[in-house]
Amino acid sequence: MFFLAQLSLDPGWLSAVAALLIGIAGVVLLFWGRTALRGTTLILPWAWSLFAWLALCGSEIAIGMLHWWDVSVAEDQIRYLAAMTLFCPQLSQVGAKRPQWIAWQVVVAVFLLVLWAPVIQVWGFRSVGHVAPGWVWGMFLAGLILAGFLNNFPTRFSPTALCLTIAQINMTYTYLPLTTSEVTVKGALMAIALGVIGIGSAIQGGLGCPENLRPEDRAWIDFRDSFGAFWAARVMLRVNDSAARYEWGLWLSWNGFHQVEIVGSHADFRDGVREALISCLRKLLVDFVDDAWLDARLPRSHKQKKGLEDLEV
Repeated sequence: MFFLAQLSLDPGWLSAVAALLIGIAGVVLLFWGRTALRGTTLILPWAWSLFAWLALCGSEIAIGMLHWWDVSVAEDQIRYLAAMTLFCPQLSQVGAKRPQWIAWQVVVAVFLLVLWAPVIQVWGFRSVGHVAPGWVWGMFLAGLILAGFLNNFPTRFSPTALCLTIAQINMTYTYLPLTTSEVTVKGALMAIALGVIGIGSAIQGGLGCPENLRPEDRAWIDFRDSFGAFWAARVMLRVNDSAARYEWGLWLSWNGFHQVEIVGSHADFRDGVREALISCLRKLLVDFVDDAWLDARLPRSHKQKKGLEDLEV
């Protein structure tokens, strides 16, 4: 009974148990939401998300257990290593385009090693010491946090982007400019709690997608929200360039397609423009998603199918 009472009062044990329970919930949610990424190149960013989640929760479990066993531990170093993994899913998302999407993961791994450099430096030049990378490094981390936030906040997954951003700040604020306080166990557990809320929000669908959309709008919005503002802006630029070059009389905005000159035109012309638009979208998005994903949102017209059959023959 004394042993159980001692466990219940030990803060290290409590933090380890809390991190373990929330961590298990996050892993379950991640695997549950994995099916939504089927047919896309986002499966590798998902793998980095799982890695980062295990690192974040595992670091607090390790710190809590080591404190419970009265083992001295450099908490700031362990938390710093875990915090840097939170940037990996976002960087992997930026490289989620065929054919380089698999090779890009090497870049992500090297980038993580670069982010770990302040701790590696401590290990390499002295046996003990705090991580103190300096204000320039802090500005660099602040820029990474802002870039990740701006890439995903304009989508329907903005709650997840906001939770991740606050979690990153919670885990790195001691290294950011104009801050001096250290990351505490409460801050780390808050970051973990925000992480599981963000994962749950993403699986639930974020802010939700509008109903009764045209197929081209549905494909565009699903792509935009899944791959973020960086790739959405590039696809938008390519589509609008084609629309202007071939005089389709429409343009693509952040919220979907808008007609400019096509209203009231001949039906055959409208059908031809729509077929050309669908062909353009499919050609651009096939670098990110497979044919099944496209067919579910952007079905081929009868003429397009017939053309493919002729090509196969």
